[in-house]
Amino acid sequence: MLSVEAALAFGSRFYEKHEDFNAAIDHVFQLLTDAVLLLESSSFGSAAFMAITALEETSKAHVGTFRRDKEGPPAKGRDPFRDHRSKHSMALLPTVLMSERIMDALGADRAKALDAQAHETGFVSQREAALYCALADSGFVTPASAISPLQAWEFVLLALEAADDALVGFTNHSLDVGQKIDAMFERVRRQRPSTEPA
Repeated sequence: MLSVEAALAFGSRFYEKHEDFNAAIDHVFQLLTDAVLLLESSSFGSAAFMAITALEETSKAHVGTFRRDKEGPPAKGRDPFRDHRSKHSMALLPTVLMSERIMDALGADRAKALDAQAHETGFVSQREAALYCALADSGFVTPASAISPLQAWEFVLLALEAADDALVGFTNHSLDVGQKIDAMFERVRRQRPSTEPA
């Protein structure tokens, strides 16, 4: 919750009108759609990257609804909206794990582990591994070897649930998008890979 408080304290309005929020939720939904298509195409690194990006944009779209312009000098320091780790923490508010469907899909222990990671270190290492090749102590690593099908699946489900939890209900348009997110969640849930996380 410290990231949310820091983002609000930093200030600067994020939206000018409700149509801006609708555009933001459409953007998040496109990221989620891309993540699902990549997952179904067995492009697991790219699917994980898009899902983690959707988490980041979900946090901005949600917390941005509460940001206001501040009087006085501009805020000092780095805007939490520009920090990956902060955005991962803001995306997984406590209400995300109140959802029975995410707990059932991931399993309670795994859901809690992902939640703890979001708040402690974020998903920065997975985000980088999902996108870039690197020479590691274990040898040359690519996104295909760094991100397992199960990890990608977990990130996609988590991103879908976080978006549904945080963004649906603010506008009539968000309710329509929420129905699409629900359908996508069920579609992905049924495709659980058997591979263990890397």
